[in-house]
Amino acid sequence: MLWLCIQFPRLPLEALTRAGRKDSESTPLAVTDGNLILEANATGHARNVASGLTIATACAYCPELELLERDLERETQLLQQLAQWGYSFTPVVSPRGSAHPGEKKGKKKDQGDDGPACLFLELSGSLKANGGLAPLLQQLRKELRKMRISHVMGLGHSPSAAHLLSQLPEHRLWLEETQSPPSPQQWRQWISFAPSKLLDCNNKAIAKLYACGIKRVSQLLAIPLSEVGNRFGRSFIDYLARLNGTRPDPVPSYEPPAEFHSELFFPSPLDNSEQLLFPAGRLVRELCRQLQRRQLYSQQLCWVLDYGSRGSQQVNVEISRPLFDPQRLIALTKLQLERVTLQEPVQALALKCQQLRPLESQTLREDFFDEGSKVHESYQLIDKLKARLGHQALSGVTLKESYLPEQAWQSADSLSLHSRPRGHNLHPVNAPRPSWLLPRPDRIQQRDHKLFYDGELQLLQGPERIDGYWWQHHRHARDYYIARSELGSLYWVFQDLTSEDWFLHGVYS
Repeated sequence: MLWLCIQFPRLPLEALTRAGRKDSESTPLAVTDGNLILEANATGHARNVASGLTIATACAYCPELELLERDLERETQLLQQLAQWGYSFTPVVSPRGSAHPGEKKGKKKDQGDDGPACLFLELSGSLKANGGLAPLLQQLRKELRKMRISHVMGLGHSPSAAHLLSQLPEHRLWLEETQSPPSPQQWRQWISFAPSKLLDCNNKAIAKLYACGIKRVSQLLAIPLSEVGNRFGRSFIDYLARLNGTRPDPVPSYEPPAEFHSELFFPSPLDNSEQLLFPAGRLVRELCRQLQRRQLYSQQLCWVLDYGSRGSQQVNVEISRPLFDPQRLIALTKLQLERVTLQEPVQALALKCQQLRPLESQTLREDFFDEGSKVHESYQLIDKLKARLGHQALSGVTLKESYLPEQAWQSADSLSLHSRPRGHNLHPVNAPRPSWLLPRPDRIQQRDHKLFYDGELQLLQGPERIDGYWWQHHRHARDYYIARSELGSLYWVFQDLTSEDWFLHGVYS
């Protein structure tokens, strides 16, 4: 087993500010928890605003400091998004949230409950697909930087070991340069070298360790387990065994939902739809990266414009075929947003894809190898028209099981025209048919055994007999012909075999 622990030390701040542009970081910002400063941005730190200061003291250091109240719900939501992102690299993922203020005052835990949120990824099954350990770690860091998420990493043979080593600067330095996983001996050396204050236990246990003069993990491991158990309890011995790898270290497994959801919060609400394009582009890129790795696609992007206490507005972008090009998706989103009038300044922008579908090999073959760019251009045109005119403005045509030409087709959703229905498939008739079929047959005049419709008609080809529904009261028996008018137009005409009247039914192009 090869566990990677990714800690997110600035998640409370980034859950509220990662949507902003880099030029907005010149404003000092801080997240508060109660009356204390929880985290400040780089500009705030430069103005002596640090974690643990009271709000009054921080404002005395920096009068222009902007304060944001901690939002635990958004932190949890962002951690779930990160877990979904991690699942695109490995199927074994386990997120662990940071401490809730109420939890600290409640039930005590043997393991630490005041650390930052983190994500555990089991990487041993993903190394080959990603080109090895170094390229995989490089890709993880690259995408976290794109998402503007601060992080530290640790690699271990168990989740507990990875969590401990992620706090060790020497290990993190090694991890940035290594090309292969360390040996078990190297892991044991790092764990022994680690300060005991980095152990994943509560502050009371740490204070007790220091009171006993145990400042390194190596000192703790040198004590007989029975004596450690008497002083710190059975659960602490279990933790040490999981840390050493002598006992299994299970963590809750994450099961991603069959949907994508990501959100960006704006500390300063946006009042122009054009301003939404920049954060929308970031969300679309996150979506494309995850869908490509998980071999999924979505036919609809659902944008939610959050107006805070004044409700929200939903904007849908429909896609005909699997599409992973962020630029095209952003272009379609731009067309939709141009039609939207913002009801209020937008406080948050969310992207949801509620129905993720697996990519089928047949779909890929049609997209990339059959008729090349013509197929793509057709679907791109459909997508643009839908984005510009709306879903209701476009529809398609599909076959319907019927003998009569006027009943052998029906209107259909253009997005589902190429879905392959299960069971019986309908095939078009292999006979010349007009491109324009009249909604109702038009009677043709007859005089002296001749047909007249804008002049005399000349029968060129036929008959093609269509005789259906003889088992019903209204039998339809027709002989169809292709006829030419005096002006050269080609018509599709038929004679009703019951009444012997003639009708015009279609016009050829």
